[in-house]
Amino acid sequence: MKTLVSLLISINLLVCSTSAGAATEYDIELIIFADNSGRYANSELWQRELETHASISAEAQSEPTRKATTTRTTATETAPGITKIKGIGLEPYARKLKASKRYKVLVHKAWRQPGLPKKEAIAIPIDTRAKSTAAQQASSIHGTIKVALARYLHVYADMIYQQPRKQPAPVWAEGDASQYVQYPIQSHRRMRSKELHYIDHPLVGILVKAMPVKTEQKTEKKT
Repeated sequence: MKTLVSLLISINLLVCSTSAGAATEYDIELIIFADNSGRYANSELWQRELETHASISAEAQSEPTRKATTTRTTATETAPGITKIKGIGLEPYARKLKASKRYKVLVHKAWRQPGLPKKEAIAIPIDTRAKSTAAQQASSIHGTIKVALARYLHVYADMIYQQPRKQPAPVWAEGDASQYVQYPIQSHRRMRSKELHYIDHPLVGILVKAMPVKTEQKTEKKT
């Protein structure tokens, strides 16, 4: 999805690089979109990736991460400590992507969260499977996004992107896997606040930006 670079250049947004600093809260905006062409879906690389994913799929059903990804919660504000906000400037990107026939916006949301270390960071639930019904299957994504604070901010993606299966399901497939081809998306990216970041993937792209929340410090006047 390298051609996305031209898309980003076409929209002139001023971004400023800065380290995470000492901010206690951050506003986060996230866009996840799919490449409708699916030109990499049948590559040899993905065939090996799918075989690996299939071999551990049964065990993964009992793992904590898998339990998190199967939670059908779509509202960001349902996670404790999270507040839904309007956004911090990525709307032009969302409109550009939606206007293109090549891409499909899967998720666009924004929230405010505390800056916490990785072990304490809040996992934001992502799940668009409710939009897909038995009568009309559609591609979807589910899992979690976590933004943690160390010297820099770090974003962790742990999700599964799935597309309706066009060929008969393999013998191991059960549940959603029998109806869809599933592609695991596990990514870690160090990021700076106030800067737009793009996480590349053969089938899915992720745009994410974090802004520190300004706090007004009240000073007492000396009498």
